[in-house]
Amino acid sequence: MSTLIFTLPMQAANGSPLPQHVLSTQEAGPRDKEIWAVVPAAALSWQLVTLPSGLHRQTQRLQTVLHSLLEESLLDDTEHLHLALQPKWQAGQTAWVAVCNKAWLKAHIDQLQASGHRVHRIVPEWTPVPDSAGPAMSAWVCGTPEAPQLWVQHANAAWHLPLQAGLQHWTEQGHKTAPADGSHIPLNLSLQAAPAVADLALKALSTLQASAPNAVSERLRTWRIQVTPALSRYRLAAESNWDLAQFEFAAHGSARWRQNLRRTWQNLAHKPEWRAARWCAGLLLVTQLAGLNISAWQLNAQATAQKDAQKSILKQTFPHVTVVDAPLQMAKEVRQLQGSSGALSTRDLEHVLHALGHALPADQHISGIDYLAQGQTDTKLQGLQLSATQAPAFAQALRAQGLDAQVSGGQWRITPLKEAP
Repeated sequence: MSTLIFTLPMQAANGSPLPQHVLSTQEAGPRDKEIWAVVPAAALSWQLVTLPSGLHRQTQRLQTVLHSLLEESLLDDTEHLHLALQPKWQAGQTAWVAVCNKAWLKAHIDQLQASGHRVHRIVPEWTPVPDSAGPAMSAWVCGTPEAPQLWVQHANAAWHLPLQAGLQHWTEQGHKTAPADGSHIPLNLSLQAAPAVADLALKALSTLQASAPNAVSERLRTWRIQVTPALSRYRLAAESNWDLAQFEFAAHGSARWRQNLRRTWQNLAHKPEWRAARWCAGLLLVTQLAGLNISAWQLNAQATAQKDAQKSILKQTFPHVTVVDAPLQMAKEVRQLQGSSGALSTRDLEHVLHALGHALPADQHISGIDYLAQGQTDTKLQGLQLSATQAPAFAQALRAQGLDAQVSGGQWRITPLKEAP
C-alpha cells in the first residue's frame, strides 16, 4: 500500500499551486493508495482541557462542549476555528485539543479533492505527547536557518517560540518552578531537529548546558539532538494515531469504516510490535492446515479399508462375481439366493401382508392395496384411517418386521427399511 502525503502550505489555498507532496517508498496499485494531508506545526495551537464527566461521543454535543471549554482561552471566535480531540480520549479526564483556522484547512482540503485527491487522514506535523504515551517532556526544532523555531511540550503545556527566545523562556520557567537539583529534568531526552536547523539546535543546546547550574547542567548533558528528515517526521506523526479529520472534516459511514479497517490491517501486517502476533497466526494456520490434511488422510484410509473389506466379503461369499460395486452386488446376490430358496424377504408381498396382519388394530380395515415390485418395492394402503394414538404403534410394529411406514395425505406407504426414503 502506498501513502501519498501532501504538506499544506501556510498561505491560503486560493490561487496557490497544489500542496507539495511526498510519496512513500512502499508502492502498490492506485486502488490501495491512501492520501494524507499534513498540517504544518505553525498552523496549529494546542490546548489542554478537562472533559466533563458523562460526555458522550455524539458529534454535535462534543463540538459544543469543546467550544464552551475553549471560548475564553482562544483569541479568535471558536466558530472560525477547527477543533480536534486527541485519540482515545476519556470523559472526566484531561485531553489535548488541536486548533487551527477552519477556512484555511477547508480551502486546502477542497483544493486537493478538486484535483482528484480524496484525503483519508489529516495529520498534524507535531503533536504534544500525552503523559501515558511517552516522556513527560518533548522538544522539536524546525523552520529555516534564518528563523528557527522551538516547540516544547512539558508540565501539561505546549508552546513554540523562536529558538533563542524559546530556550531563554524554557530556562526561566525551569528556574522559577523547578527544584535546584534539576531532578525535574528527564535524562537522555532526544530533541528532534529538522536537517536544515540541526546545527543551530546543537549550538543552542550547548549554550543551554553551559549556562545552567552544575546540577542541572549534568542532566542536560545527557540530552541529544536527533536529526529527523521530513518523511521520518511524517511517519512519526502518523504513528501517534492523531487524525484531525473530525466533525465536519470527518469521513462518514462506510468510508470511515473502510479507512479504520485498512489502517488496522496495515498496522497488523507491517508494524514491528505485531511481529510476534503475525508469527503466531502463521504457525496456527500451518498447524490447522496440517491437522486438516492428517484428518483427511485418516478418513480416506478408513474409507479405503472399508471398501476393501466389502470386496473381500463379496469375493469370499460369491467367488464367481467380478467385483464392481460390492454393496450393490452383495444385495443382488442375497435377493437371488432368497428367491431360489423360497425364503420370504421384506420385498415380498407375502411378508408385507403377514406384517400388516399382526400390526393392524382390530377395529381397522384396508379397502385396497397397491403393490409395486419393480425397482424400489412400494406398498400403498387404501382406506386405512388410524387415530393419533394408533398410528405410532402401527408404525413401530411394522418396523419390528423390517418395514418402514409413512403416511402422506391420509395414505399409508410401506417400504423395506433399507429402501425407505
